[in-house]
Amino acid sequence: MLVSIVIPAYNAGNTLAACLDACVQQSQNAAEIIVVDDGSTDDTAEVARSFAAECLQQHHLGPAAARNKGWRMAHGEFVAFTDADCIPGHDWISRLLEGFEDGVGGVGGTYAIANPKHLLARMIQEEIAIRHARFGPEVDFLGSFNVMYRRTALEATGGFDEHFRAASGEDNDLAYRLADAGWRLRYAPLAIVAHHHPTRLGSYLCTQMRHGFWRMKLYAKHPKRARGDRYAGLADFAAPPLSVLFLAFLVFLPAAFLLPKSLLLLYTAIGGLVSLLYLALRLPMPLRMVRRTGSLKLLEFGDVAFLRDLARASGMAIGVWRFFIRRKGQA
Repeated sequence: MLVSIVIPAYNAGNTLAACLDACVQQSQNAAEIIVVDDGSTDDTAEVARSFAAECLQQHHLGPAAARNKGWRMAHGEFVAFTDADCIPGHDWISRLLEGFEDGVGGVGGTYAIANPKHLLARMIQEEIAIRHARFGPEVDFLGSFNVMYRRTALEATGGFDEHFRAASGEDNDLAYRLADAGWRLRYAPLAIVAHHHPTRLGSYLCTQMRHGFWRMKLYAKHPKRARGDRYAGLADFAAPPLSVLFLAFLVFLPAAFLLPKSLLLLYTAIGGLVSLLYLALRLPMPLRMVRRTGSLKLLEFGDVAFLRDLARASGMAIGVWRFFIRRKGQA
């Protein structure tokens, strides 16, 4: 049973060595380790070759194209994917393989945290852990940071959609197409990779804006999936626009007192309803985090989630223009 490991890497010289070392030290050896250098300008290729990994190189086309290049050159019956800033656990490969049986096209695992000293990183990890705890053995979404696919499933669907040029939405899209084609997807909670989560709020919010943009492409391609999947539900789709309305209500509230009483009452009623809806969607998560960890510092996630929703909303607005309005006008 041959397993190939494929790692897309873009300017990953600082983290790739730890990833490759973990891949080499697996309890069940992979037949090959393939790093696809996605047009890096640092020493990514040199680091890959220092571990005797096969290093393929391409122009900067994005992780979807890099993964496709990797698995198409691989020889394994199964292809495992992780990211260059992840550190797979010692039994990562064997735990993923345990999930395969007839009809299963892909098996995915979960995250641990590689940088727990940073508060933002701990918040991100806790949210992921809470969401993953809701998973059953059968899922409808697998993240490309920790996943293994049958080669035949990749061949049947064509692999990742390379129109997703950034690291966002391409793993959802592949999982949706596999599920729609009749393949089963499974979750293996003991298959773990540690990840270097973001530590700077500004860069994290820029990433979330990008996610909002590419989500619109994802939903343009899979409109029935806008209601969500096992990881992110309808509430995650509704929260970003609600955050904008909530902010607008607060900003214009002082000016509203200049309105006639009837309009002021209407404004406060609508604004109050929006506020309650938004808080109902976002307040439970930081409270769950505190219950899980006992750390009151994680209450600050409420503020982070609000800023994240605003960033996602801006990306979604651009995405709606690009993938719905502009595309419709060009049809």
